[in-house]
Amino acid sequence: MNKDWEIVIGIEIHLELNTKTKMFSPALNSYGNEPNTSVTNIDLAYPGALPLVNSAAIIKGIKLAKALHMTIDKLVRFDRKNYFYPDLTKGYQITQQFNPIGKDGSIQTKVNGQWKEVLIERIHLEEDTAKSLHESQYTYLNYNRAGVPLIEIVSRPVIHSAEEAIVYIEAIRQTALVLNISDAKMNEGSLRTDINISVRKKGTNDLNTRVEIKNLNSLSNVEKAINYEANYQVQCYLEGKTFEQETKRFDEATETTISMRSKSDSVDYKYFPDPNLPYINLSDELVDSVIIEEIPYDKEIRYVASGLNQVQISQLLNNVEYSKYLDAINAKDFKKSANIFFADIVSYINQNNKNIATLSFTPQDAQKLINFVIDNKINKADIKKIIEAKDNSDDDLIKIIESHDLFIKEMSLSLDEVINAILKENPDLEEEFKRNYQRASKFMLGQAMKKTMGKANVAELNKKLAERFQ
Repeated sequence: MNKDWEIVIGIEIHLELNTKTKMFSPALNSYGNEPNTSVTNIDLAYPGALPLVNSAAIIKGIKLAKALHMTIDKLVRFDRKNYFYPDLTKGYQITQQFNPIGKDGSIQTKVNGQWKEVLIERIHLEEDTAKSLHESQYTYLNYNRAGVPLIEIVSRPVIHSAEEAIVYIEAIRQTALVLNISDAKMNEGSLRTDINISVRKKGTNDLNTRVEIKNLNSLSNVEKAINYEANYQVQCYLEGKTFEQETKRFDEATETTISMRSKSDSVDYKYFPDPNLPYINLSDELVDSVIIEEIPYDKEIRYVASGLNQVQISQLLNNVEYSKYLDAINAKDFKKSANIFFADIVSYINQNNKNIATLSFTPQDAQKLINFVIDNKINKADIKKIIEAKDNSDDDLIKIIESHDLFIKEMSLSLDEVINAILKENPDLEEEFKRNYQRASKFMLGQAMKKTMGKANVAELNKKLAERFQ
């Protein structure tokens, strides 16, 4: 984009909550069911059907508000947003226009290694619409999604690039995963994004004509849509052209934004309180009792302080089960625990198509094993063998190690004597250490294992080689 111009972006994220039932009905909240099987007369807006508030959705709203450092509104009330659309059964959506459950918050994002705070205007609870499926000349409606609980998260217009937008969306997604309020899968629609974008000359505070890009379903499309639309708007200004405030969609085939409808500054949805839903007053005791998990920003700060690298941290932030497992390993050295966790435990899981949440090799087993490695009682090379044996046996970890004869034993020969014997048998090896230390030390390790029947202490051997030849 032209370097004299700046992008101004505000983002609306719609996050489907993972409650067992829907926002205002007892129908199951389940993705992928046969169309129109998870519905009740409430979801289909039958006359006389009365909504019921899902308390679990309110608790999840409180959790997110706390994680985003928001002011929580103790008055829970719902309003009707009136408009007609084919997938909106009632002719209105139940939302929180006047009393959002949380307002004036923020989240920390990381851009090019630097932390940036993104301000969030509000979050509010509402219900999802049905899903329209367009095939040939027909449109089919699946009401399974009608009434699914949503939280809409509205940022302030403080984002200024596609990269900043992506890391913000990622930060929200990771927070939702840690709090266990949503599976936050963009590909399944449980996290959907609308981008409001305008451009202005750098150094000004103008808020020029903005365009809303609806329902972006991947981070790649977010990036492409922002960059295309920003360049388009800048070009219009440079050529003296005008454009209206409107709603667009991103066309993946052409990688362009396409107009859907014009949008005035204030659409009159004729909001008013839903007369079928009573107001709910949240007590201080209830709000205080809602405990939130460690948020991603705090988790990353802790992992950085423990010496983990960015690749490891990224995997832990994006996989809650990995993070839970590693944090439950209370071994003597957290960094060594992380290295062994990724190199051996995660590797074993991936190679054998296992689920870490149901792995028989528990964090407590990992703690014992890692401490054995740190104390030089087990060779690191035997870790995967022990993990596999334990995962396929009900025996105690120590019994498994003993049955496989994997504890390091005292040797009749010292390591110095073993090294000297190998050097005597291979007179060129000492020169090889000078030319290629890694290759020579690998050869030495193999020979030492042969001489000691696999009982040489690898860590101690590497230490002695380093002292002698490096």
